[in-house]
Amino acid sequence: MANCFSIFEAAAQCPDKIGLRRAGEDYSFARLATLTQNTIDRLHKEKVLPEKGRPMVVEGKNTVETIVLLYALFELKVPALMLHPKLTAAERYVLLSSIREIQDPLPEDTVAVLFTSGTTGLPKPAIITRKMLWESAKASEVNLGWQEGDCWQLCMSVTRIGGLSILTRCLLARKTLAISPLFSPESFTQALIDDQVTITSIVPTMLAKVFETYPDWRAPEALRVILLGGSSANDKLLEKAHRQGLPIVTTYGMTETCSHVVMTPYGERLNLVKGSGKVIPGAQVRIRDGQIEVKSPMNTPGYWGRPRITNEWFETGDLGEFDEEGVLHVHARRHDLILSAGENVYPLEVENMLTRSPFIKEALVLGEPDETWGAIVCALIVPEKGTHPKPEDVRRFCKETLSAYKCPRKIAFVDSLPVNSADKPDRSSQVLERYTLTTLHYKH
Repeated sequence: MANCFSIFEAAAQCPDKIGLRRAGEDYSFARLATLTQNTIDRLHKEKVLPEKGRPMVVEGKNTVETIVLLYALFELKVPALMLHPKLTAAERYVLLSSIREIQDPLPEDTVAVLFTSGTTGLPKPAIITRKMLWESAKASEVNLGWQEGDCWQLCMSVTRIGGLSILTRCLLARKTLAISPLFSPESFTQALIDDQVTITSIVPTMLAKVFETYPDWRAPEALRVILLGGSSANDKLLEKAHRQGLPIVTTYGMTETCSHVVMTPYGERLNLVKGSGKVIPGAQVRIRDGQIEVKSPMNTPGYWGRPRITNEWFETGDLGEFDEEGVLHVHARRHDLILSAGENVYPLEVENMLTRSPFIKEALVLGEPDETWGAIVCALIVPEKGTHPKPEDVRRFCKETLSAYKCPRKIAFVDSLPVNSADKPDRSSQVLERYTLTTLHYKH
């Protein structure tokens, strides 16, 4: 298993095969191995490698340099602490501060640490191991298979488990990874053609934007699979995709389960299948008290600096059910978690950042359902006594301190935050209906 994650092993087995494609330029496995060795030499020369059991911070931009750096860390068995490229300096500082005092060494099998979270507290550093990635790749292969000339497009951040999984699956299978430019309907659709993509992974919002720009868009002939995940796709979008003949494979999973554990069977990709799909080989999924729980070798052993997860069944916090055909339907994602355009927005994290403002005393962040984005971030704000902030003040502060996708798009100034019977912040879905909200912005 370990050698399969080696770019050097891949180069020895198939030196001339294309391992990476970027902006019309092909990189063979042999060339990638050379670049990786150069990077290893540089890391040693610069003496920047961490001590054993500690991760190396990797700014997760989708570039050839980032991919090669990850190959180098795979070889050195140095875990990568992945930071999303959209993080502001303030967000980056908070995350790195949260792990600075952790003394526990990471498990020897650790490949990466990815930040994830529920609805409270700071994002948690989830441990991703070789075993998890290996098992996930094998399970995915059973469903999707590999074909000669396959090329998997990477158009999401490699800091997300979906992006990292694409990278490792292509490396394990000795297939081509195509790095695409920052998403836009125009660049995405053109890259599919230019790079001869056969598999792509996107979120529903991306597909909706493609249809907005190209209402009659159809997949290029080479494209055999569009994996759709990150959030539940609405029926309207799935129906349109079906009418357009798109090969849709819906998925369900999360960082803690090493990407998807539920997928539409490959043979049904041209059918109109609503829901997230069926449980993949090697995984078990059950519904207990309405909550989705997962048991599989893909589950994370835990979060860095926290007690290891000992329960075999991982409690996702998501609510759902299986229909009579075994298709999983997700009714709510992590209860309070806001999924906007496939990005996780953690309310408490945004609230904590908002209250750093000199004119914001308290804040409550909630999601409002939205057909285009899945949900949009909204905030109820209690101003500091003696201040009289305007919506523009909030917009400007958020722009300076928060990633665009986390910035509230609608706000209301209130005298006090709503609370429930336990005197805790009321996060029920009906709360926003009580207020007249001002729109700050709509687009990211």
